[in-house]
Amino acid sequence: MGRQKEDVEALAVQLGWKVGKVYEENDTSAYRKKRIRLANGRSVWRVVRPEFRQMLQDYEDGVIDGIIVYDLDRLARQPRDLEDLIDLVDHFKRPVVGVTGALDLMTENGKAMARVLVAMANKASADTARRVARERLQRARDGRALPPNRAFGWKKDRRTLEIGEAAVLRQAILDFTAGETWTSAARKIMDSGFTPVGGGTWYLKTIKRMMTSPRVAGIASYYGSLHSVAKPPEGEPDEEFDDDEALPAEQEVAPSPRELALRDANGEYVRGQWEAIVTIEEWESLISETERRLEGVEFTSQGTRKYLLSGILRCARPREDGTLCNHAMTGIALKASKRNKARTVYHCQSPANGGCGNSQRDMKKLDQLIEDLLFLHLETNRPAEADQESEPVQGEAEAAKLEDVRHRLQMMRIGMRDGTTSPESFFAVVPGLEAQEKRLVAGLSKARRIRADRAQRLKTPEQVKADWIDATIPGRRALLGQYLQAIIVHPSQTRGRVFDHTTIVPVWKPMPQ
Repeated sequence: MGRQKEDVEALAVQLGWKVGKVYEENDTSAYRKKRIRLANGRSVWRVVRPEFRQMLQDYEDGVIDGIIVYDLDRLARQPRDLEDLIDLVDHFKRPVVGVTGALDLMTENGKAMARVLVAMANKASADTARRVARERLQRARDGRALPPNRAFGWKKDRRTLEIGEAAVLRQAILDFTAGETWTSAARKIMDSGFTPVGGGTWYLKTIKRMMTSPRVAGIASYYGSLHSVAKPPEGEPDEEFDDDEALPAEQEVAPSPRELALRDANGEYVRGQWEAIVTIEEWESLISETERRLEGVEFTSQGTRKYLLSGILRCARPREDGTLCNHAMTGIALKASKRNKARTVYHCQSPANGGCGNSQRDMKKLDQLIEDLLFLHLETNRPAEADQESEPVQGEAEAAKLEDVRHRLQMMRIGMRDGTTSPESFFAVVPGLEAQEKRLVAGLSKARRIRADRAQRLKTPEQVKADWIDATIPGRRALLGQYLQAIIVHPSQTRGRVFDHTTIVPVWKPMPQ
């Protein structure tokens, strides 16, 4: 870079120009594309070059009067980037020159030559990328691919577990699957005393990526040409702990953990040559829970309330017209008065808010009752075959077909890019493959969730009790959501502070068969 800068400055002196600003892109690829999500929800693939885009903006705004580059292939390797610059040159007529003399965008012949050279440079980069990606993919498929630096949870050999870190990461994964929020699960790692591998500060995005990586289950993954989004560095600054933050107008979209996990021809995960922190079943349960929360399924910790049973309780007091209230009851804290101590209760909201305003139950007593009823339900209704190994989910057999469809899609896209596939063939085949891919992904996702739900709901009462004891309110609400549809609160038949447990009727979900 130093020699190139000297040559650029020498040419500027020769032309009588003054170098006003230098746009350096030492660590930025001019070829590799990343998936970007637009404000309208659509995705595009673009080369992300902040300094190049800033140079174009300065050229357009008149901050600079011209551009000197060392050589054309230092300027652009994607035709789209070159065309953006040509459009500006056509309009503003400011010179763009190269030290090697292979660049002249002020004439039609120069533009044509530049287009040819960029196309050739693009193909050269594609050929190199394809060879490197194929070698990396083979290493990943053989389970030999290891990160260049050690990952959190493993020792410097990148194969053996660092027991303390691995235990903390495993517990965070299990806590989230049991119903904890991303924030509370991440806090377990942040408060453990361990720091990120490269030092610095923990960020929520970093911890999410660590927890959901296929690597934690000993599964080989691949970030190559099929998934061309580079992983951000572990210490990358991130937003505050807000699980519901909206996407910005444009955002780089990383591939999902399921897309990164490699499978063989039989649809089985490719195992890496390192120790796993969690089992494959535990990892799949984590990913299924992540997907469930993104889809907004009820009884997850997303937007969870402060009190255990808020929103789950349904008031069954009759209204004047004979119908039941059926309004959700929520928790509130009552202040102390001359006659009553401060306490927390569940109550039905006033008629102005859709309720009847006449139902109220002591929170502490009702929480304890539901906890007891949950464990009684598990002990008396657990299927006899729960201890037997469950049948494999039939949908998993479609994994190999999905991999084949994605491979064919990739070949069509590469052919379209390189000109070996005609547009007629591309648009005749690709829409059908994309529709097939969508159906297969949906089917596999559903099958995995069925298996994850079954595994969770067939836990022994002792396992659920252990999860319950360690869980926060969001975690306990999620556990209840595994087994409960609702809790009906009928009018009390007692007076005063006597708790009438007979009026509390839980509505249980059917146990898996």
